[in-house]
Amino acid sequence: MKHLHKLLSSCLLIIFIACSSQEEPAEKGFAPVISGLEETYSINAGEPLVLSPQVEHAAAATYSWLVNEEEVSREATYTFLQTTPQTYPVVFKVTTEAGSAEQHIRVTVTPLDALQITAETYQVISLNLSEVFPQQGEVKWKLIKGASDLHRLTPSGVLGPTFVAARAGKYHWQALCNGITRDIVINVTEFPRKLSPYIAKVYDYLPAPGQFVNKLPAYTPGDTHEDMVRKANEWLVGEEAQMITLGGWGGYVVFGFDHTLINVEGKRDFRIRGNAFGAAVNGRPDAPFGGSCEPGIVMVAYDTNKNGLPDDEWYEIKGSSNFTAEKEPWYDFAIENKNNVTVYRDYSMTYYRPQKEEPDSHAEPDNPSAYISIRNYIRWKDNQQQEGYKVKNVYHAQSYYPQGIKQDELTFTGIRLPDNGINEGKYNPGINQGNVYFVLYGFRYGYVDNSPNTDDNAAIDIDWAIDKEGNRAHLPGISFIKIYNGINQENGWLGECSTEVERGEDLHMLGKRIDTIKE
Repeated sequence: MKHLHKLLSSCLLIIFIACSSQEEPAEKGFAPVISGLEETYSINAGEPLVLSPQVEHAAAATYSWLVNEEEVSREATYTFLQTTPQTYPVVFKVTTEAGSAEQHIRVTVTPLDALQITAETYQVISLNLSEVFPQQGEVKWKLIKGASDLHRLTPSGVLGPTFVAARAGKYHWQALCNGITRDIVINVTEFPRKLSPYIAKVYDYLPAPGQFVNKLPAYTPGDTHEDMVRKANEWLVGEEAQMITLGGWGGYVVFGFDHTLINVEGKRDFRIRGNAFGAAVNGRPDAPFGGSCEPGIVMVAYDTNKNGLPDDEWYEIKGSSNFTAEKEPWYDFAIENKNNVTVYRDYSMTYYRPQKEEPDSHAEPDNPSAYISIRNYIRWKDNQQQEGYKVKNVYHAQSYYPQGIKQDELTFTGIRLPDNGINEGKYNPGINQGNVYFVLYGFRYGYVDNSPNTDDNAAIDIDWAIDKEGNRAHLPGISFIKIYNGINQENGWLGECSTEVERGEDLHMLGKRIDTIKE
């Protein structure tokens, strides 16, 4: 009896629990039920898909939509919109006090018929989208996948939209305009012949008067201007390039490569070597880098008319002091030294052929305090109502006036940078007779022969190019480069500041990755 009583008690307990469990839904209602959604969907890229399921027993329900396991909405209806072609997992969840329900679906986003474009490496192509987007409007670009980061798509600018790549392969882009998305695949093949990362041709060369003129390269009696251009070509082309001088302010050289130098976003693109170096000693406390820094201003051009000649619009590489030098670390030193720190944006100077080459009688080659061999040597005049003479020193006896030129006067125009040479003799007593010790301080970036060749600041970013109004040019790449001396300053027995130019390098082709700087 005792066992029977226990058995009956257990049965009653089970019945009570069961009854309680059955009665609970009656108190809280039924769990939600989802319908109205398909298991899979297929839509075009950029096409909206309205997902509007029906939910039974949805009193006081909360909703959640997840795409790729990330919550994107808490509404009962969700509009799915994606531009990247792929299959997306989508989960819809409904929760009430009575329970929860969820449904898994998959949405496949397929590209519209992709526009197929072919190109060769280093070939700048125009992207004509008039048939793709009949209605005009801003086009936003997104790279889906590229064969390399060594490419550039310029949505706008002087040439845009354009595309160029340094590596072969497929470059898959999506373009969005006026709510329409199109896939564009650019198939890039290798250029049919081997290209060089170095200067391929010199188009023009005209140095201003200077102590190394007619030596670098050497003038031979009877040489014409064309002969000197040919010699500059022989000296600058290729990996084993030799150094040429641009002479004083305004002297220039124009050259090009055998391919487009690509403007890779965020990177510096090319380097033109010079002979800048640091001072052996400089006693000035906390002195910034300086020594022999003779900055040449850089101009660039793209072969817009495709004739292979540098007769296209030139753009200025905006160096750190093309408008003002106030941010240069040596600026206050220059003011203290009474240097001319003004930037002349429309400067011009005319040099006149010298009347004599014979030295004055007081020449003393071994005396830095008496370095002048001809005091009134080459007359000059500028557009700032200044005039005077360039001196001839005892260390170089040849004519400083370019002998391949028939004209008796030479006029140059461009930007004149602030004087960067400072006599630091008071910080370096006894280093030479008269305590004359000129330090030519370096500018921060954007010039040739301004930083040692191994320094990152010797490299140039094409994105620094600006037009005549000072606006960013947005060039996909460049075909030609012009370098001219940007400093008009005499530095005692060191002579004039003279830009020297040596080997030119396509940094991307050489595998050099140097980050740019932005101000």
